[in-house]
Amino acid sequence: MKLANKYGVTLLTACLVSGMAMAHQVSQEDSRETAPRTLTLLKDCQVVGEYKMTDEQVSSYLDLQQAEQKMDVLYKPTAEFEQQLHQYSQQIEKLTELAIEETDESLHINKHYLAQQEQVVAKLDTLMAAHQHEFAALGQQGKLISAKAERFSQTMKATFADIDYDQIQIKSGQDSQLKGQCQHGSISFNS
Repeated sequence: MKLANKYGVTLLTACLVSGMAMAHQVSQEDSRETAPRTLTLLKDCQVVGEYKMTDEQVSSYLDLQQAEQKMDVLYKPTAEFEQQLHQYSQQIEKLTELAIEETDESLHINKHYLAQQEQVVAKLDTLMAAHQHEFAALGQQGKLISAKAERFSQTMKATFADIDYDQIQIKSGQDSQLKGQCQHGSISFNS
């Protein structure tokens, strides 16, 4: 069971890092040339106001977009890793099923399958170690995105403190209509 715990921690770490990277992955439509210009505030899916973005809001928004684009670049190499992780996970799961047979009266451990499982776990550990620098970079970028998102959020709060809204949509100078769908009942940013 010590081996199963080691595998569980390793797999959990990989899944958390992968999930975090995916949670931060967003599409990148705006650039410096098509900088956002208008904020549309909505309450219960009804427009409560449209406002020109301040220079500080545009700057913080573009900084956030740039950080998200870097996250996308950092995340791309993890696709191959995720595939390998999935394969190793399936192999380990299958070998575990084969190695341990349990009934109401007995527990039988097949050492041959257990040895094979240990070999796959060693490969998984090697894979994790080889990609550790990528996990660290994704973690750092995630923290940077969080800080930039907080800065952007603060520019919104300072400007719209007295307005009751639950959603903000950002339009660039080229956009004439709102993008995305209204999400009734929760604050969200759509661009």
